[in-house]
Amino acid sequence: MATASACAALVDVMPDVLRLRRTLAAAPQVPGTAVLAAVLQLGHPRVSELADHLHLDLSTVSRKVAHLRDLHLVEAAPHPLDGRAQQLTVTPAGLDELRRVRRSLVDDLVRRLAGWDDADVATLTTLLGRLADDAAPPPARAACPAAPPPPAGTTRSPHLQETA
Repeated sequence: MATASACAALVDVMPDVLRLRRTLAAAPQVPGTAVLAAVLQLGHPRVSELADHLHLDLSTVSRKVAHLRDLHLVEAAPHPLDGRAQQLTVTPAGLDELRRVRRSLVDDLVRRLAGWDDADVATLTTLLGRLADDAAPPPARAACPAAPPPPAGTTRSPHLQETA
């Protein structure tokens, strides 16, 4: 069982981890890449489902989706069960952008972690995944149906997987 002192040490290091995440995310990319990745992760969500998933205001997500649509990275189609609603899909250009961003992030981490061995990176990856799973807040409400599971042998972020 995790003790208060161990959790306090984790709380103390979290600002540094979040700062690193912001630094990595500052790499050149299309504004709204996180929204683009979430569209792929969720399958064919409505904008409202996307906003719920991202814990963002509907108007914020709507603006980001409009920008992604203008760039032809996302397209919208009528929802099959509710013609008034639209569901979103990542376009081939959107997939290319996600692959490009992932390659950039991987290359940056390879440089930053040059002194680490693969076993340490694997341990950190496992522990961060476990932390994310165990400490995640419960979903606010059911969103769109879950995307199909990633292909065997892929990691937990199928939206950023390198593909052929």
